[in-house]
Amino acid sequence: MGGDDVEELLDLSAQDLVIVEFRAALALALQQARKRQKLTQEAAAKAIGTSQAQVARMEAGQSSITIDRLIKALTALDVSRPTILKALNSAA
Repeated sequence: MGGDDVEELLDLSAQDLVIVEFRAALALALQQARKRQKLTQEAAAKAIGTSQAQVARMEAGQSSITIDRLIKALTALDVSRPTILKALNSAA
């Protein structure tokens, strides 16, 4: 299924699709960072300053989670700016 098909299926504008793709890329980066550091969601939540349930929502890329919140979570886990930019670039 191509990008246009997804846009039609979900009735998304091109701008909305970019946000969805960026959110998904950051969510994956967060999950990878947590696993690379051998952290449970609970331990990651403590480092980020949130709940385990919130970390689960972040990693799932739920639409209620803002891109800002994902970036803050990544930086709280000491993920570098270049790594965050690489994740965003992978969505492009």
